[in-house]
Amino acid sequence: MANTCTITIKGGAKVKRKVLGVAIGSLVMVGTVSACGSSATTTPSTGTGYKAGAINRQYAGTTITVLLPPYGAMPPSQLAKFTKETGIKVNLETLAWADIHDKIVTAEAAHIAPADVTEVDWSWVGQFSQAGWYTPLNHYIAPKYLTNAINRDVFTINNKLLAMPYNFGFKETTINWTDFHKAGITKAPTTWAQVLEDAKILKAKGIVQYPVGFPLSIGESNSTNWYALIKSAGGNLFNAQWVPEFTSPKSPGYQALVFEKQLYQDGLMPPGTVSLHNAQVQSLFASGQIAIALTSGPLFMSSFKNPATSKVANDTLQIIPLPGNDGHRTGTFGLPEGLGIPELSTHKGAAAEFINWWMEKPQLLLSYTDPNMGNPPPQLDVLNQLSQENKIEDGAEIMAILPTVKPLFAQGTPVWYPQFSTDAATMIQSVVEGHESVQAGVNSLASQVKQMVQSAP
Repeated sequence: MANTCTITIKGGAKVKRKVLGVAIGSLVMVGTVSACGSSATTTPSTGTGYKAGAINRQYAGTTITVLLPPYGAMPPSQLAKFTKETGIKVNLETLAWADIHDKIVTAEAAHIAPADVTEVDWSWVGQFSQAGWYTPLNHYIAPKYLTNAINRDVFTINNKLLAMPYNFGFKETTINWTDFHKAGITKAPTTWAQVLEDAKILKAKGIVQYPVGFPLSIGESNSTNWYALIKSAGGNLFNAQWVPEFTSPKSPGYQALVFEKQLYQDGLMPPGTVSLHNAQVQSLFASGQIAIALTSGPLFMSSFKNPATSKVANDTLQIIPLPGNDGHRTGTFGLPEGLGIPELSTHKGAAAEFINWWMEKPQLLLSYTDPNMGNPPPQLDVLNQLSQENKIEDGAEIMAILPTVKPLFAQGTPVWYPQFSTDAATMIQSVVEGHESVQAGVNSLASQVKQMVQSAP
């Protein structure tokens, strides 16, 4: 019997994802759902009979449940087109990003499918792969979409694709050139030392009192930005055996902490930075209270340049590669989100058809242009088209950085990553506030990593 759900829609402030932003201050419809999800606990179907990429009426009459964050809520009018074309009804449930992870874990522990298609964040891949919760999509997705997928490797472990990206993100730096020029600065910073120097000039000349935005709350916003600085300086968190590479004073990880601490203790960051998340830092940039969003994401630019959501919309703004420690910037890492099919779903074929339908150009373009979604298209051909047509803010800069975007972990996200991320953020905050030295902080974190690796299944 098809699953059904009751959806109550209410207006609410836009929920921000961890990294990728959407129009600041706008409203979205947030779904509060009851009785959703596949409740069957029988052996799940294998999806045999579905031809990868097929969009037809093979599963007409089937109802699938889809669990995504608010910015993944495809408009009802577009979902109606999918139903008309395929005969598959979609019950869409939207929850905050963190709540989705909790629901998946709870449902899987009870041997219940959380939905037929769900959000899969890059940072959940190790945990989900280890647990065997998600169906490999290698033979469900059309080859052309696999070939064009940006950041696909992030979702691949042991040659098994656990999710198909529906957006892409990476860390970059966004600067307000109008403020820079007022301060007499004519070159974009390429090193951490230049960031410090430029920030001090901006502050001393009264252009911006607290020039640099960088979240330092205990959470993913903080830790991922430390990782980004490490990558931009040519470093890694771990070697292939998960041994930490951030304890030596000469390591990029150690030096990045020294840099963050100096920014904070020199008064170059806004008061309350230790309580800020990414979205709040981007709001400060949009309000003109900071001039350097040190670890921003490419989609925030659309909201920065929107007069309805930004006081700096008429300023000259630019995305630049993350500054590195020595000026030779080596790259950044991807933070995509994907669509995955739980192993316990009893509608894998219909779920796969939905994911392939999402990968079509009309859906990807709508997912980007809809003000309540704003997902950068993760298919390279679609992104190229938007860039060539000047329909994506700072498209040339984004395309130039894209080849340097790599997975954070070459061997795949470890199952213990969520705990490590929290521990790292706690350590970073403690160090920048001066509660412990850089060396003590990194040594403690390295010790925690050793325990995690040893106790991992």
